[in-house]
Amino acid sequence: MTTVPTWAAYAVSIGTPVVTFLGVLLAQLIARRGAVELETRSNREETMRTLRWAAELSVSPDPAKSQLGFSQLKALADSEMLDSAQQLFIDGALDAVVSEPVEEIEEAASANEPVAVIRLPDDELGPPSIRPGDPEVGLSPEPGDEGSD
Repeated sequence: MTTVPTWAAYAVSIGTPVVTFLGVLLAQLIARRGAVELETRSNREETMRTLRWAAELSVSPDPAKSQLGFSQLKALADSEMLDSAQQLFIDGALDAVVSEPVEEIEEAASANEPVAVIRLPDDELGPPSIRPGDPEVGLSPEPGDEGSD
C-alpha cells in the first residue's frame, strides 16, 4: 500500500479550492472588463444616435422641431455621458446650428439694415432667429406674424 505524505494531502485539500477560487476570480475580472467595454460602446452609440437625431431636428424649418433639436444638443453638451471626443461632435453641431443666424445678423449689420434678434428666456433658449420683418424696426411683418412677442 502506498501512503501519501501529510504535506501532499494538505496541499491537495487546501490548494485545490484556493486555485479554483483564483481561477473564478480571474474569470470574473476578465468578464467584468468586457462588460465595462460593452457598456462604454453602447453609451457611445446611443449618444451618437441622439446627436444625429438632435442635429437633424435643429436645422428643421419648423421652429418647434428646431427648438427641440437645439435643446437636445444643449442637453447632450451638458451631459456626463460624453467623453472629450464626443464633446467635439456636439460642439460642431451646435456651432453649425448657430453659425448661420449669426452670419445673417453680421451681414445685415454690415449692410446697415435693421435686424431684430429674438432671444427666448434661458430655459427656452434655442438657436437665434432673425426677423427682418419686425414692425418695431419699420419693416413690414412677415406673413403670419402679428408681432406677438
